Amino acid sequence: MANSKVQYTADGSTQAFAVTFPFISRSHVSVEVDGSEATFTWNNDSQITISSPTLSGSEIVLIARSTSRDTRLVDYVDGSNLTETDLDLDSKQAFYMAQESLDELTLLDDAAVATSTHILVGNGTTFTNVAMSGDATISQAGAVTIANTAVETAMIANDAITSAKIADDAIDSEHYTDGSVDTAHIADANVTTAKIADDAITGAKIALFGDSYAATNGHILVADGTDFDNVAMSGDVTISNSGVTTIGTGVIVNADINGSAAIDASKIHNGTISNTEYSYLNGVSSNIQTQLNSISAGAVSSVQDDVFRVQDNDDNTKQLAFQVSGVSSGNTRTLTVPDSSDTIVGRATTDTLTNKTLTAPVLNDPTFDVTVGVTAHTGSSQGDGAITSTFVEIATCANPGDAVTLPSAAAGKLVIIANNGSNSADVFPASGDKIDGGSANAAQALAAGSNRIYICQDATDWDTIGAGSTELSNDSSPVLGADLDVASYDITSASNADVDINPNGTGNVVLKTDLVSVGGGSEVGHVSSNSTQDLKLSTNSGTTSGTIIITDGANGAITITPNGSGIIDLPSSMNPTLTSTGKALVLGF
Repeated sequence: MANSKVQYTADGSTQAFAVTFPFISRSHVSVEVDGSEATFTWNNDSQITISSPTLSGSEIVLIARSTSRDTRLVDYVDGSNLTETDLDLDSKQAFYMAQESLDELTLLDDAAVATSTHILVGNGTTFTNVAMSGDATISQAGAVTIANTAVETAMIANDAITSAKIADDAIDSEHYTDGSVDTAHIADANVTTAKIADDAITGAKIALFGDSYAATNGHILVADGTDFDNVAMSGDVTISNSGVTTIGTGVIVNADINGSAAIDASKIHNGTISNTEYSYLNGVSSNIQTQLNSISAGAVSSVQDDVFRVQDNDDNTKQLAFQVSGVSSGNTRTLTVPDSSDTIVGRATTDTLTNKTLTAPVLNDPTFDVTVGVTAHTGSSQGDGAITSTFVEIATCANPGDAVTLPSAAAGKLVIIANNGSNSADVFPASGDKIDGGSANAAQALAAGSNRIYICQDATDWDTIGAGSTELSNDSSPVLGADLDVASYDITSASNADVDINPNGTGNVVLKTDLVSVGGGSEVGHVSSNSTQDLKLSTNSGTTSGTIIITDGANGAITITPNGSGIIDLPSSMNPTLTSTGKALVLGF
């Protein structure tokens, strides 16, 4: 069932259709009729009416949602108020886009697999993979082959076949045009006397032989411009009466050899020098012995980079050239080879570096390996759900504490985990490793809807950066990273619950202001102790201050105690200055 689209077959009786899916904005909804965009109006958020075209019946009406993919609908700003509405809108945008992507995938038949040479063909609902058959087939490289005998006369256009398309000797006598047969197409010994007209053969058609013609042993017939004479073959080559020719000894000179003869090395001298060895002489521009004499023991003299080549021993067209034109004049640069076999890494090639340290690298648009749609392993055990990518998205966390496991720690290794599941997941280190200085092998919880960066400081210790949760309710122990600015809002509670501010241990609550207002403005302000404890008022935490103590309980006293020789000062009273000497003081009016 689609989550972001609905399809109808028009019956010609109505232009109104229901919109069965939710959306953020009406502008995200489009309507197509038989694959073409239609114009429409909204009756309400669950129904539209097509304005154009007018439906007569049997048309396919597709109503689809396409949530904004280019623009974020919510932009978070430091210090701004984080509301449920903004969070819901942000998550809806991502959720709806995910639904739309999944709906597109449903066009592929569930049974579709990448079977070799199969193609995807639509059946009106989905695409299924089928073998291409009949008059033509296709290879996995895309090459289409027309089957033998598949082309029929009706398939060939008039005058489409030229003589270039007809095989030699493929047409029999029934298909010859009158007067079209030439000498080359008359079979040997097939012209009889009956086929020759009377007086048709002239002297030009008869071979002429000289008067001395005779079948002399080893002779050949050679024309002299008038007729053929019977002569012996002599000079560089002789011939026997069986036709075997013999080249005379020492008669071949350089001019007789064709430039492309490619004489094999085995034909040179005694044949002990190979073709490969001769190819080493290619490019030699001066006396080889002189060059060898200039090479001292243990050292090679300078060789120009445009003539020095290292060749493959099997294919001398494969060569390595060195170029030092980029070296500044007067400088010698040294390339040091490590004590191991290796492969040179090129700037213009794609290479994999293993166990290399890059000092202050500049990475232009780096790409990390990504694994999405991961299901956290049920059971929360170390080693379950092993992570092998730099970025991992947990899409499903069916139970609180379902697990994934980090790879073995190595200094500088980086892993990013996003928990998009519905429950908190346990992230285990590999065996013997630890996270954020905790115990070895101890898991760390990653709240639902949060993400965290894990980076190794050494071979056993992972450090984390950020929790990434957008809901404080998802974090069992939230910690502020800076001052909490409530802007123009209150810190409040739901369902008439108290708002508790509870310092740890002997910590106190400090209100850094010169005025504390109590009450909502419509009721009496009330300051009270928590539970059955006395209420004490003092300054400077009571260090050098008098106190007022309101004793809890029925008939409890209110004790006013000045500090040291201080007095109780009641301005505008009958006795504005009172002192206490440990006696009870009673004021009467």
